[in-house]
Amino acid sequence: MFADLLAKEIQPQNIDIRHITEIEISQGLKQKIQKLLENEENSYAKVFDKTAVVQTDRNYVFFSSHWLYLAVLCKKYAEALKPYGDFFNQNLRGNQRLLMLLANEQFDAPELNHLLPDPTDKERMIKFIMSDPVYRPGKCLINGEYGSKVRTIKDIFGSCILKKIAVPDASSAYLGNLIYYLAKNPSVYDELEVEIRRQIENADYVKKPDKNLFKANDLPDIFRTGFSRRYITSLLAKPFVILTGNSGTGKTRIAKQFAEYMERTTEEGQKNWLIVPVGADWTDNAKILGFYNPLADNGTGKYEKTGIINLIEEAGRHQNIPYFIILDEMNLSHVERYFSDFLSHMEIPGSNFELDGYEGTLNFPDNLFVIGTVNIDETTYMFSPKVLDRANVVEFKPEKKEVLSLFTEPVYVEKMKPANDGSAEAFLKLAKEIRAGKCTLNDSGDENLNSAMEAVQQIFGEIYEVVEQKGFEFAYRTVREIRQYISAAYEIADTDSEFELYRAIDEQLLQKVLPKIHGNRKEIGELLDKLENICAQTEKPLELSAQKIKQMKGKLATIQYAGFI
Repeated sequence: MFADLLAKEIQPQNIDIRHITEIEISQGLKQKIQKLLENEENSYAKVFDKTAVVQTDRNYVFFSSHWLYLAVLCKKYAEALKPYGDFFNQNLRGNQRLLMLLANEQFDAPELNHLLPDPTDKERMIKFIMSDPVYRPGKCLINGEYGSKVRTIKDIFGSCILKKIAVPDASSAYLGNLIYYLAKNPSVYDELEVEIRRQIENADYVKKPDKNLFKANDLPDIFRTGFSRRYITSLLAKPFVILTGNSGTGKTRIAKQFAEYMERTTEEGQKNWLIVPVGADWTDNAKILGFYNPLADNGTGKYEKTGIINLIEEAGRHQNIPYFIILDEMNLSHVERYFSDFLSHMEIPGSNFELDGYEGTLNFPDNLFVIGTVNIDETTYMFSPKVLDRANVVEFKPEKKEVLSLFTEPVYVEKMKPANDGSAEAFLKLAKEIRAGKCTLNDSGDENLNSAMEAVQQIFGEIYEVVEQKGFEFAYRTVREIRQYISAAYEIADTDSEFELYRAIDEQLLQKVLPKIHGNRKEIGELLDKLENICAQTEKPLELSAQKIKQMKGKLATIQYAGFI
């Protein structure tokens, strides 16, 4: 139940003054920390770029952002300390009988044995309460013969933390409070740790993440939503993803922020990502791949390169990092007219583009990822099955509560800071392994996962039989990419227990099969009914797909025609 407070791995890290840098907190995190302090103190608080002020009773506490750095050094210890305080508050505070037994050191009393049946947990809790100078330094939690005086856990955090790090008690008394408040708000604490460690990444005390691994839990909180996870998993499975949804739902933002997080800058100053707004006049591939201009250079002629061509060339020169092209509003023009070359070469990485007048050869690199954002209105064009078959289609649809919360809690959209910790290289390495057929799911050692792919095969076999009847059957490419998606979802999970097989199956039915289904009531009405039944009858319901099918059936009933987008 309780962690060993003497464990080496949780002890606050030493302050290395040689590697301390200026600490600047992002706007979004400043707002979260300010709100946290206001709620905890029930008073005024203001967090600036490098300093903060908090009103406590009639006094004001001023501190620099380096206190947040100190809080990160103590994070593991604070996280281990907090369950002790929670247990005390829930089970001992206010129980005068138990407090009296503890104050009089009657530790073998039956009541205490019943409350803490595990001897190790009992010993550790007693040391925590009585302030064992070695195990938990600082003030004693209870005083008086009858345990009548009980300190707050906040006080204990302060007295304990200040004994653990090399700062003077007098000038840093509020630091313990700050760390306690952060420990009570783990999501803010996690986000703070990511920002601080990113700024001091070259310090000796920072433990570098394993550059061979790319895990979802290592990503910033902004990428831990369901939509973001589906997007990143889709990129790992296939380097072409379509993001669809109503205008203003954040499709371009999430694509841009992930590219910024993966950002690398070459010696020539070139970044590894590019946003390209698609125009309604894109009727051929010249806007993508450029063209030969015979009149350029006083009639000697030259090949007019585009930003995309330049990025492809850079990707070919730096094959160990991922490159991203974001085609914004991809369907403002007919996609097949300007993108057909990409669609073909995407299936055969390393193949050459045939470009008249281009000097040398231009290969499609296997470290290039293409993301298209899509709006559907009277100014845009629908996708053909050829395009949909080659992508994972991720639909962004924010919840009503999230949308309306912006009236009172504005979101600050800010530039993501590059990870610079090997994450980009690890992401690309995993993506290449997944595309090469890596699938360790059946070798996990978890009995529940040993027959995972057989379960996938059975469910999609039933789906195939249903869609085949109406001409929407899928083939080798779709099966291969579904397998790659499920493998990617497993690989980025930290543990087998975090991987949800039926969630991955649900997402692939939603993103790979349903997007190609369209038609009138006679064509797809019965088909949607049968797919809905399959969603309800699996071992765990396929809720996302069922919700989308329900939406399509509603449209079918209203206007007699329905499609995914």
